[in-house]
Amino acid sequence: MRKSVVTKWMLLAGVALSAGSAQAEQAASEAGRAVDDAASSGATGDIVVTALRRETTLQKTPAAVAAISGEELQARGISDIQDLAAAVPSVSFGQTIGQAHIAVRGIGSDVVTAGQDPRVAFYQDGVYIARPGAQLGGMFDVDRVEVLKGPQGTLYGRNATGGAVSVVSRKPTDRLEGYVRAGYGNYNAVTLDGAISGPIAETLTARIAGHFEHRDGYGKNLVTGKDIDDKREVALRGAIAWRPSDRLELLTTVDYFRESDNAFGLHYFNQGNPNVPVLGLKLGGLAARNSRDIYSDVDPKARTRSWGITEEISFDADWAKLRSITSYRKFKGFYLTDIDGTSVQLAYDKLFENAKQFSQEVQLDGEVDRFAWLVGALYFHEKNDGAGSEIPINSVVAGGPFSLRQAFLSIGDLKTESFSAYARVTFDATDWLKLTAGGRYNWEKKSISDVFQFDFSRPYVPGAPIIPIPPFPRSTSDSFSGFTPSATAELRLNPSVFAYFTYSQGFKSGGYNIGVAQAAFRPEKIKSYEAGVKTTTFDGRLKANLIGFHYDYSNLQVSQVRGQSTLVENAAAAKVDGIEAELIAEPVRGFSFGGNLSYLDAKYKDFLSIDPINVAAGPQDLSGNRLTQAPKISYALFAQGKWDVGDYTLTLRGDYNRIGLQYFTPFNNPIVAQDGYGVGSALARIESEAGWSVEAYVRNIGNTKAIAQTYVSSGMFGFPVLGALIPPRTYGLTLGYKL
Repeated sequence: MRKSVVTKWMLLAGVALSAGSAQAEQAASEAGRAVDDAASSGATGDIVVTALRRETTLQKTPAAVAAISGEELQARGISDIQDLAAAVPSVSFGQTIGQAHIAVRGIGSDVVTAGQDPRVAFYQDGVYIARPGAQLGGMFDVDRVEVLKGPQGTLYGRNATGGAVSVVSRKPTDRLEGYVRAGYGNYNAVTLDGAISGPIAETLTARIAGHFEHRDGYGKNLVTGKDIDDKREVALRGAIAWRPSDRLELLTTVDYFRESDNAFGLHYFNQGNPNVPVLGLKLGGLAARNSRDIYSDVDPKARTRSWGITEEISFDADWAKLRSITSYRKFKGFYLTDIDGTSVQLAYDKLFENAKQFSQEVQLDGEVDRFAWLVGALYFHEKNDGAGSEIPINSVVAGGPFSLRQAFLSIGDLKTESFSAYARVTFDATDWLKLTAGGRYNWEKKSISDVFQFDFSRPYVPGAPIIPIPPFPRSTSDSFSGFTPSATAELRLNPSVFAYFTYSQGFKSGGYNIGVAQAAFRPEKIKSYEAGVKTTTFDGRLKANLIGFHYDYSNLQVSQVRGQSTLVENAAAAKVDGIEAELIAEPVRGFSFGGNLSYLDAKYKDFLSIDPINVAAGPQDLSGNRLTQAPKISYALFAQGKWDVGDYTLTLRGDYNRIGLQYFTPFNNPIVAQDGYGVGSALARIESEAGWSVEAYVRNIGNTKAIAQTYVSSGMFGFPVLGALIPPRTYGLTLGYKL
C-alpha cells in the first residue's frame, strides 16, 4: 500500500516535470535575490532561506517550505502566528486559553493542559521556544518567516513531527537605516512599530526595534460590561553585532514581550449533547450563542511576560564554519476564563505556567571535494514551576447549595533535560543529481513533582492550603530516546526544473499528565515520504510547484476522557495523504497573480476513545475519522499590482483564503466543527522616494464569523461547546517613514 501511494506521488510529480521541461529554454536566473528585493520586485521574486541550515533559494530547496518576507508580512497585515496561518497552505491555527494550536498538514495538537509539548516546533532566531503560550507574541521587525512542512527530525529534533516555524529577525546593518510605522483602525486599534540600525564603532553594529499594540475588544462581557478579545501588548528587541575580523562575528540579542488584556475569552457556541441541558441555562443564566459577546460571571484575563537573551557566535575557518547558539529564556503565563459558558457562577479555570529554558547548540559544516557535511549537537533544559490549573466549582453542580468550592487543583513542577546529536552529508553525484543522508539521535529525561486536589468540602479561598488525595503528592521521572533518519535525492533536470524525493522520520516527546496518577506516556513517531517538483520558467516570471506526500503515524498521543479528567495517552495510529500545488505568474512587470491549493486526506487508522458527550456508550472505534484541524480542501488566491507614478510607487493587493470543513475533536461531531469559509483582504499603499508611505487596508472584508478553535466542556456543566472566533472585519490607515 505504501509503495503504491509513493508511486502515485511520483507520477504526479512526473506530470509537472514534463510541463516544466516543455519550457526548458526559458531558464530561470540561478542567483537568489535578497528577501526584501524579492518582496519589492513582485510576488515572483525568489527568497533566500536557511530552512535546511544552509542558504538556498526557495525554488531550489528540496523540501516543502513556505517563506514570507518581512515586507510581505507588513503588506498583508501579518503580526502574529494566527495571521500567518491564513497565508500558508496546509497550515491552520487555533488557540484555547492562551495555548497556541498550530497544525501543519493535519498534524497539530488538541491538548489544552499546561506543560504539554506541541507537534510543530517554533523557532525564534534559531532558538526553540518550548511553551505554546510563548508562541502567541507579535512578530515585528522580521526579515522572513519560514514554515517547513512535514517531520523535521534530523535538523530540528524532537517535537517537529508536523513541521517547524522559524521566525528570523532583522540583524544589525553596516549602514544607518530605520523606519517607523504608526497606524489607527476600527476598534480603536493603535499600532506603533519602529527600528533603527547602524554602526556604533568600527567593528560594532546595533539594532533596536519595538512594537506596541493597543486595541479595544471585538466583543463585550455583557455581565460586567468590559471588553473581551482586546489586545494590549508591548515588545522590544535589541541586538549588537561585533565583527573583530572577517572570520568571526558575535551577535547578542535581547528581547522582551508583555501582554496584559482580556483576550482568550471562551465563547458559547452550542449545546454539546441535545439530551443534556446546559446547566447554567437551566438555572436561568444567559449565554450569547454564536456572538462575539459573552455572558460570564468573570472577565477573561491574559497576563504573559517573556524575555530572552541569545548569543550567536559564527566563525569561518579555512576548512569549516562553526556556529554556536546559546540562549536563556523565561516565560510566565496566567490565564483565567469561564468554562461553563454562561452568566451563572458555576466554574472558571486558572491556568499557570512559569517556565525557564536554557539551550546550547553547536553546528559545524564544511565541504570536501564533492561532499558537503554538517554535524551538530543540542542540549536543552527546561523547568516549568507551578504549572497546571485551578478550577473552583459551584457545589450546585453536584446537587449541593449554591456555593463556590475548592474543587479541582492539579499543579506541579515539570523538568525536561534533553540532548541530541545530528549529522548530514550531501554528495554531488553528477551535475544533475545530489544525494543527501542524515540522522539525529534524541535522548531526554522528564521529571514531575505534582499534586492533585478534589475538594467540595471547603469554600473557595484563593491560596488556601492544598489537601492532595492519594497517591499524591508524587515525584517521578522517565527517559526516552529515538533515532530519526532522513534521505533526499535532488534532481536538477535543467535550469528550469528542480525535483526531489525525501524520506524522513519525526519524534515527539513523551511526558506526564499533571495531576493524573499514571505512568508517562511514550513518544510518538512519524514516517514521511514526499516528492516534489518546482519549475521556474519565462525568465522567472512563472513558477509552478507540485508536492505529494504520505505520512504513517504510530503511537499517536491523543486526548482521552478518563472519569472527570482529560489526559494524554498513546492510543492511536494515523495516515495522511496530500497534494499541494502552487502557481505564481508575473505576465507583465509590476503585476502578478497566483494561488495555492492543498488537498488533505488525513485519517485515524487505529483509535478507540470515549466521547465525553456520551461516556455511557463506552469506547468508540474512530478508525477512518478525519484528524482535527485538517481541512480536506483549502486554497488561497492573490493579485498584486505595483507601479511607479512619478516620484511615487503605488501598490494594490487583494487576497482571498478559503479553508474547508474542520473538525476539532476526533469524533468528527458536526457540533464541534467549522464549515468551510473564506476570508478576503485588500491593501492600497503609496510610497515616495523620500521614504514616506501611506497605507489603507481592510481584512476579513465580508466580516466572516468562523470558529478558530472549539471543544466540549465538562459534563458537570451540561457539555457546553466553547471556543474562540477568528477576528472580525478590521480596517485602518498606516503612516510610515523609512530612512
